[in-house]
Amino acid sequence: MLIRSNCHVRLLPLAALVLVAVPACRKAEIRTYVAPRDKEVVPAAAGAEEGGAAGEGPAAERAALPAVTWALPSGWADLGSDGGMNVGQFKAGEVMINLTPLASMEGQENTLVNMWRNVLGQPAFSEAEATAALQETEIAGGKGRFFDLSAERGGSPVRIVTAFLHREGRSWFFKLQGPPDAVGAQIEAFKGFLKTVKFGAAAPVNEPTPAVAPAAAPEQPAVAPAPAPAAEGGEIAVPGKVPEGWSVVAAGAMQVAKYSVAGGAEVAVSVFPSDTGGLAANVLRWRRQMGLPEVGAEEAAGAAKPIEGGPEGAVAVDLENGEKALSGAIVPRDGRWFFYKLTGPTAAVEAARETFVNFAKATP
Repeated sequence: MLIRSNCHVRLLPLAALVLVAVPACRKAEIRTYVAPRDKEVVPAAAGAEEGGAAGEGPAAERAALPAVTWALPSGWADLGSDGGMNVGQFKAGEVMINLTPLASMEGQENTLVNMWRNVLGQPAFSEAEATAALQETEIAGGKGRFFDLSAERGGSPVRIVTAFLHREGRSWFFKLQGPPDAVGAQIEAFKGFLKTVKFGAAAPVNEPTPAVAPAAAPEQPAVAPAPAPAAEGGEIAVPGKVPEGWSVVAAGAMQVAKYSVAGGAEVAVSVFPSDTGGLAANVLRWRRQMGLPEVGAEEAAGAAKPIEGGPEGAVAVDLENGEKALSGAIVPRDGRWFFYKLTGPTAAVEAARETFVNFAKATP
């Protein structure tokens, strides 16, 4: 439930990424939004049994994402959750702001900087350069970090400011993105917003959660995908050759590549420095995106099958819900996790599934 008062907004537990801003008092307004809850992810380092998926166990069953409150800056529109990775979305003119929680990436800050440089088509920083790019900022009364990147993509300049805070086994990301001048005009509001963020107690996961469709999110500024061939200088590249009949399209937030496929399907590729919570947590997230009912962690993990001939640890899962389908693949490579997702009409996904798996398991 989102409760927006004249000075603040409250977000009850969801699963995703977030961006934020500064206080502004307005006429009181209350809006309710309910979406499926995400179980608390227990990173492997926090005690998941060896060989088991992170996110399993008593702790995962007891806790959910904490409630989050903030003061919304003047001129920012609250778009609510997108029902997926982003638990909060905001718009200020041409600028988009997103709030997203992921499994903890503490200690991998330099990799995070280079992930976004890759999204913008820029060469990777050295360790010293990546460290220098990180600056401190206050988030929720704690010590957060942020980095500021700009590039020209498809003839249009884009600027992305990413702030993050590591907290209780999760990393919370706040992203400001849009045309450079528009982003620059929102920087102070953004920093002020980060200071107003507060985390409350997690809600019990067994609380009823009626299904209410989230408001449609506006299209985000296009970011061109990274090239498929292996890149030089340490950039993250998508291995393999783009299959015949696939068309390269603009990648979205947290994606390094995206393709359109015949029949109205599409393939998205993301790369993370961790498995973002483990196999069960990722399958459960995909099930929620498909509108499928909740299942236990063991059943979710069991739906994924090893990819024959793929890199060690590579798995794939196929999900269907009526006329729509999703095929997902998780492929570990060189200390990174490549996430591939094929979605669209069931017939189109079924027709592209074999090609999709072969693309996902391709070696550099």
